[in-house]
Amino acid sequence: MVTIGWEATGLLDGGQLAAREAVREVVASGFRSLDALLPAGGVRRGSLIEWLAGGVAGGMAGAGAMSLAGAVACRLARAADEPGTIVVVDRTGWFHPPAVLPWLGCGAEVARLVVARPAHDDDEIWAIDQALRCAGVAAVLAWPRATASPGGGLVAGRRCAAQSWTIAMRRWQLAARSSGAVGLFVRPAMSQGEPSFAEARIAVAPSPGGTLLERRLRLTRVGGAWAGGADADEPAVDVVLDMARGTAGAVRHRGAAGVARAFEPREAACRAS
Repeated sequence: MVTIGWEATGLLDGGQLAAREAVREVVASGFRSLDALLPAGGVRRGSLIEWLAGGVAGGMAGAGAMSLAGAVACRLARAADEPGTIVVVDRTGWFHPPAVLPWLGCGAEVARLVVARPAHDDDEIWAIDQALRCAGVAAVLAWPRATASPGGGLVAGRRCAAQSWTIAMRRWQLAARSSGAVGLFVRPAMSQGEPSFAEARIAVAPSPGGTLLERRLRLTRVGGAWAGGADADEPAVDVVLDMARGTAGAVRHRGAAGVARAFEPREAACRAS
């Protein structure tokens, strides 16, 4: 009997896999509390993140998740030596480009935005896959249908829907790793029970006190491939999006003594020279 050593198989053990993942660049999301939830302490290039929100087709949670994912995408595009490209795959027609303009930057630091509106399920999956494979793309933002099928058309039955999503998600994970792009997918909260290849799955819920130009969100990490984040003892955190300035707003928590403690000081707004 011939014995084949572990190294000869080309497979990696847990330690080797963790070492390989550690060399990939980690970018701050622009929100300190969100970084505390992410396994690498920020957004790891070449990975996927899922944002799970109730009522993605509308409502405060779905709109908040899209706004947060868009803000993170802009941060990723502007973090490189040369501003990268953000690709929005908008099958549903929900995306409103002016909403992300404050986050895109100004002057030489402005990121590029491309919006694709595929007409069919298979075109949507193909567009996400191709965008993630492009080396010039920093982030791909999409809210793919939970019943999308790689073969096209709607899939009958939740089991088939979960299987088709798993196949597509695996393709997107490999595509992102090959280029270093980041996939940011907004999905319904009911999708939490389906398999996923995302590095982190973040549940998004609205917090009281928000306005039209300031969105307050409660984030909870509910899963992901890599457990044990930078602050695993913090099960949920708050973020504030200043929609007018395109910055992280101040998050304040009131303690027992009634003293407010600011976690995220407001960044200076970008001014055109």
